[in-house]
Amino acid sequence: MKKSSAFLCSSVALAGLTAFADVFTAPAVKDVRLQGLAGASADACIRTRAYSDWARGDMYEECVNAFRTHYDDRVGWQNEYWGKTMLCFAGAAMYTQDASLKAWIVEKTHAFLKEFQKENGYLSTYTKEDFLRSNPDNPDAKTHGCFNIWGQKYTLWALVDIYRATGDRVALEGAVKLLDHLVAQLKRLNLTIDKTGAWNGVSSMSILRPVLELHRLTDKAEYRALADQIVAAMDKEPYSPASLIHDAHRKEMIHTWYPEPGFWAKAYETQSCLEGLVDYYRLTGEKRVLDAVVAYYGHLEREELNPMKSAGHFDHFWHAANQLNGMTELCDVTHWIRLNRELLLVTGDAKYADRIDEAFHNAFLAGVTRDGKWGAHIVRSHGSRHFWAPPQTGMFHHQCCPDNMMRTYFDFADSFGGMAKDGTLWVALYSDATAKMPGATVKIGGGYPYADTPVVVSVTREKAGKIRFRVPSWSKTFTVNGKAATAEKGWCTVDAPAGESAWSLGFDLSPRVVPWTCRWGRRMPASPANHSITDVGAYTVHFMEWYSPEMTGLCRNYPGVQVMRGPLVLAKGRLAGTSRNDTFFSFATENGMDGWKVRARPLPPSVETAGVPRVWVLTMSRGVEEKVFRVSDYASLSNVDDADNWFSLWF
Repeated sequence: MKKSSAFLCSSVALAGLTAFADVFTAPAVKDVRLQGLAGASADACIRTRAYSDWARGDMYEECVNAFRTHYDDRVGWQNEYWGKTMLCFAGAAMYTQDASLKAWIVEKTHAFLKEFQKENGYLSTYTKEDFLRSNPDNPDAKTHGCFNIWGQKYTLWALVDIYRATGDRVALEGAVKLLDHLVAQLKRLNLTIDKTGAWNGVSSMSILRPVLELHRLTDKAEYRALADQIVAAMDKEPYSPASLIHDAHRKEMIHTWYPEPGFWAKAYETQSCLEGLVDYYRLTGEKRVLDAVVAYYGHLEREELNPMKSAGHFDHFWHAANQLNGMTELCDVTHWIRLNRELLLVTGDAKYADRIDEAFHNAFLAGVTRDGKWGAHIVRSHGSRHFWAPPQTGMFHHQCCPDNMMRTYFDFADSFGGMAKDGTLWVALYSDATAKMPGATVKIGGGYPYADTPVVVSVTREKAGKIRFRVPSWSKTFTVNGKAATAEKGWCTVDAPAGESAWSLGFDLSPRVVPWTCRWGRRMPASPANHSITDVGAYTVHFMEWYSPEMTGLCRNYPGVQVMRGPLVLAKGRLAGTSRNDTFFSFATENGMDGWKVRARPLPPSVETAGVPRVWVLTMSRGVEEKVFRVSDYASLSNVDDADNWFSLWF
């Protein structure tokens, strides 16, 4: 491929491509190192999915082969897997800074582009370039059979990140050729991108974020025009599935916007679009766009937070906050974390860090196998096992959720905080880690959120300044070096001298009861032969039992309570030493949910609880009633693909 840098802009020229600066700048992924349990889990995933013979052999070659077989012509979405896989490889290269990994990525990328990218820039698994709609005569028809642009989005994004990770200009030129082809193609067909793909263009319009990323690297006017077109499309047809900007301000709950929420109200794809809108706000400063995202987020916060602390039910927005039999797609968790990270950076609102903390330590870690090789498709609130991802759409080594998985560790690392222009250091997350940023180095220790000891934040600064510590919304008290501290809008600000200093942060980690209601009351519909996309109860029962028939009869019929400790959802389960009967059938809520008091006593580590970081004896009392359970964190009790394992986050 002929090398060219004519389209590249200098960093000085690109400085004008951001109209709104983030409240603070996060450190580069290469300058953060996760430690503790999160670090061990990240290292295991990187080791198995970026360095193993399987990852660089069968897994990689299968996603490349999709561009030879053209399986997607028979309705599929194999074209997303090369992009997702290489996004993870690129993220691992940025995180580890391993020269050999970078060299391997560059070699594979060059071979891939040489073999598959056409001279006009087209790069996809579909043989027909102009197949962008399943039903050209009726683009609004209910169909999800064309993922051409959806897959090109991931290929484009991967090429951009490969350039960022390695500096390889061939990858960047491949990205430019791909997007140039798409821009010219839409113009030639007199087609707007919202009339392509699936779900009224929502799948295709999620390309907005990588389009903006490439625009920043090239300053090409055509890319800005495409971004403008996508954003305009999200605002031009009120009450359609694609009208994210207009409909964000509706008062009705999201799941009522559609006659068939089990088809239209897609969580993964919608959150991908919302992330792109936040980045568009960075570029343009259009407050109306950010206001729409914040309004839509308000719906998610009120209506769609599920028991596992992600957003959505299965992979839809289907009033997850009222579903006892919680299910969340791992891709939804990944993009819920990404959406919260973007909003944290542009607003500085501490609640977004709270949501990242909860989602990562519960829904996400629950969905990653302990060896880091595979993950869940659907993470469940209770049962014998999650719906671990089956190979998908003709593949043997790929499925949408495990292919996205590794990126989430890097997104979590990228959310720890950062440095503001005025020199204020923001500390947003407290899991063990080290981070370097301009003018400061930060080390966080203490075993949060599993330990009972304070979090110690050690800082080395070149100049004196201020530090803002997040005060979690769940903590009734907050101390700095043993003294009660004042929080303002979720942050506590202290003065920090130049040189080395340390702060001991104390939180209220006592367990607390979180009531939960269910719109099904004390009944659930029977499971039909085929799940319904209008009846959420029937849909739920079907997918709770699908893949794991041993779960028949375990769908809950009664409201329950959750018990949380800090950001952790506590759970009963076999790995904590809870009997199966107590896990599923000894409910603490038989006579209602109100009035329960809880206390927890930690048990010392033992062989019996190997692989589980902490076990507590939880006592629930109400008047003369008392129930005692052995519990641990939900993620550690459930991330085992074993039909003989049992767990439940309900009490």
